[in-house]
Amino acid sequence: MGLNLNYEEGQTPLNDDEKEGLKIKSITTQNELNEFEQLNIEKAVEWSMQVNLKPENIFTESFIKELHKKMYDDVWKWAGKFRKTDKNLDVKCSQISI
Repeated sequence: MGLNLNYEEGQTPLNDDEKEGLKIKSITTQNELNEFEQLNIEKAVEWSMQVNLKPENIFTESFIKELHKKMYDDVWKWAGKFRKTDKNLDVKCSQISI
């Protein structure tokens, strides 16, 4: 895999399987990844300003997954899905949906 990431404290590391989910194979550095993710997040912000976000819909599993997909779908194949590996977030991946 051409993606070589150097993690700083607090960043969530990706395993090799997760890295395989990268849609843009020309990305090789953390800065490039950050830039593409930022562009995708900006598109999600624009989307959020155009939809009618009711409080009773925002705190649902389906909305959270849809928002995550909007934020990362141009960059990651696994956008909009719950993690399948444990990370440094103090929540086991099997407990995320709960």
